[in-house]
Amino acid sequence: MTPAWFNQELAALGDVAEIIVRINSGGGDVFAANAIYTRLRDLDAKITVKIDGWAASAATIIAMAGDTIKIAKNGLFMVHDPAMSVWDTFKAEDFEKMAQELRVIKQSIINTYSMKTGKKPEDIAEIMTAETWWTGDKAVENGFCDELMFTEAKTVIENASKVVVNSVPMDLTGFHTLPEKLLLNRPNNPGSLQNKNEIKGGKQMEPKETINTVSALETAYPDLVAQIRNSAAEGERSRIKSIMDSAPKGFEKIVEDAMFTNPVDAGQAALNIIKAQKQAGIQAWSGMENDAQASHISDVEPGSTQMGGGSDGKSVYDRAIDEVL
Repeated sequence: MTPAWFNQELAALGDVAEIIVRINSGGGDVFAANAIYTRLRDLDAKITVKIDGWAASAATIIAMAGDTIKIAKNGLFMVHDPAMSVWDTFKAEDFEKMAQELRVIKQSIINTYSMKTGKKPEDIAEIMTAETWWTGDKAVENGFCDELMFTEAKTVIENASKVVVNSVPMDLTGFHTLPEKLLLNRPNNPGSLQNKNEIKGGKQMEPKETINTVSALETAYPDLVAQIRNSAAEGERSRIKSIMDSAPKGFEKIVEDAMFTNPVDAGQAALNIIKAQKQAGIQAWSGMENDAQASHISDVEPGSTQMGGGSDGKSVYDRAIDEVL
């Protein structure tokens, strides 16, 4: 929905007493949202905003244009800091300029929220930075919406990134802080993440199927399994890198064993190397003793004619010193 398209639709309505703006959006371009918000605020008509499913990110800016903002009790409302996509090559100065632009944009959004809610700008700034998600009742409680609708609405969760509220699908891909408690343990929520248990008379029934294999878990919660695998892979990469960074040369077999054959962390690998170094030192000392015994150096008597000594028992070095003195 572009501002130009929106303006065309407004013009086609003509002079009306009330306009109902229905929102179900994960957001988009902040400048487009600001333009639509301003256009709505400029009208003489009464503006009633109804959030059917969710209003997130830039969509909440448009919602603030409503004289009355209504939201489903189990709808979702999310505010966060503005962000910028970067697809080219830039210098440090360019990024500093972008950061300043984002600060100015955030302040403009804060001003919009503040006019509606009456909250202090610093409080709104904290709410945005936290990427805050609210259900409809919490959005009303915090002053971002005015009243609830669809108090007996239904939410169905297909997976961790696909939610259907009041028959309206929502794609949660790209949002990282959605608290699952917003979507769990709700009445009239047969598709929740409770293994899709059946709710009857306010009492939860036992699950019909038990998840006891990895494949079953992946089928039921593919995104959760993917998250666990990614976390495990990252941990394994970090473990191997720590071992490789701290390993000295000459202990490649111990390092390889620690990384792959008998996996241990970097600390245990270091202890294994220290033990090997100690054992190597003991063997080296033992070898030196054996070499000394084999050379029969202990059989050499003091005062012998070693080093070119004569019959007086002095070495060539001792005689040279005597001559000088």
